[in-house]
Amino acid sequence: MKDRIGTLLALLLVSVAALAACSSAPTATPTATSEPAVASPTAAPVAGEPEQPVGGLEVGWANVVRPEGDMVAVVNGVPIGTEVYLAELRRQLHSVTHNYSLDSSDEETVSSLPTFQDEVLVQMINEELAVQLAIAEDIVVDDAARDAERAKLEQDMVAGGQFETWGAFLEAYGSTEESVRDDITSYLLYQALLEAHGGPTEAEQVHAAHILVETEETGQEVLDKLAEGESFADLAVEYSTDPGSGPTGGDLGWFARGMMVPEFEEAAFTLDIGAISGLVQSDFGFHIIQVLDKALRPLDPSLLEQRQQQSFQAWFQTELEAAAVQTLVTFAPPTT
Repeated sequence: MKDRIGTLLALLLVSVAALAACSSAPTATPTATSEPAVASPTAAPVAGEPEQPVGGLEVGWANVVRPEGDMVAVVNGVPIGTEVYLAELRRQLHSVTHNYSLDSSDEETVSSLPTFQDEVLVQMINEELAVQLAIAEDIVVDDAARDAERAKLEQDMVAGGQFETWGAFLEAYGSTEESVRDDITSYLLYQALLEAHGGPTEAEQVHAAHILVETEETGQEVLDKLAEGESFADLAVEYSTDPGSGPTGGDLGWFARGMMVPEFEEAAFTLDIGAISGLVQSDFGFHIIQVLDKALRPLDPSLLEQRQQQSFQAWFQTELEAAAVQTLVTFAPPTT
């Protein structure tokens, strides 16, 4: 529940669209099929909006670069309009200004705005492609599921104590009921795509114990005692320098590939059930490993999330490279 609400809040507070929820991986830069135009700034704030204190939202908004054309990007023939982009940009600028007390009169903040604008555009390109991919796979967001997410989010936001009402939250972050609905839709589409392309939820795992010692000589002493029939668990309590597993007889529990150092992992997954290794050296010292069991098991939630994100990112990167993406405007100057 916490992770779900956390993702929704990320979507709402910084408008990280469906694919930016995988923020642990770098966002891909779309390949433009035409030379992008560099937008020219127009510093006048939008007419009719109230003046803000120096350094607030309106100061930042006055410094954003406004594209001159009607479109900022095209994804597989579907345009992203300039007005739609500016509305999302303002919402995101509102969010970060509120959330981080951003001083838009600061020189460093002003200089970073073009990069921020580019990042918002990339997010919108990714979100549009995600919607198209979801449609191609007949993924449909159920109204009941969306309404349930909306109700739960309001409940959690108000219960958190930062906002007295749901309306106060929307006002603080420049959101509307419509934009919240869109964000929740993006989140649910992302979850469905993640489930479809996040890889398996189970993996081969090993239940093992080990005795960790500092020197080869001590390790050989332990091996000799094991050969004489002494208990592995008793020797782990006596000899192991691993403070986590030593006192419990060396038991490490279940683990999948990628959770242990390579030398240890290779030995553990190679040994048969019940077998005891020789000395296995790693950066931590010398290990003696006993394999207690092996099985195909559900992945630990944290490891599952990591692997799903990696698998999803690899899949989406392939789809992005295959898509016809035109980025019609850039905001930050090229970097060498």
